[in-house]
Amino acid sequence: MSQERRVYKRISEKIHLTYRVIQGGSNQLFLPKDKGEGETQDISEGGLLFHTKEPMPLGTRLELELHFPDVKYVLYPKARVVRLEEFKDGEYYEIGLEFNQMFEDEKKLILEHIHRLE
Repeated sequence: MSQERRVYKRISEKIHLTYRVIQGGSNQLFLPKDKGEGETQDISEGGLLFHTKEPMPLGTRLELELHFPDVKYVLYPKARVVRLEEFKDGEYYEIGLEFNQMFEDEKKLILEHIHRLE
């Protein structure tokens, strides 16, 4: 029986994001573009899951640009790739990210946004 490992509550939400690779991961089979974009599937205070056409190795560090519909500021958290899953023979990928560097006010805005949508 599997045990739930999530610490933070997730909400399902589609948000367009852009990313910039700031440090490559340990698996060099995948070489992501320096910049890219995708759409979130869900988000929590601790990270997010998004779809993109580019695979990227576990451990890759990204700087994100998130535009929440109810937040007038653009958020720029940094995150680390903790999950990679391929779909439809490489047509798209699900990338799981863990936030690992964020200002306190950004963390607060994400948490407030999540609570508004619960």
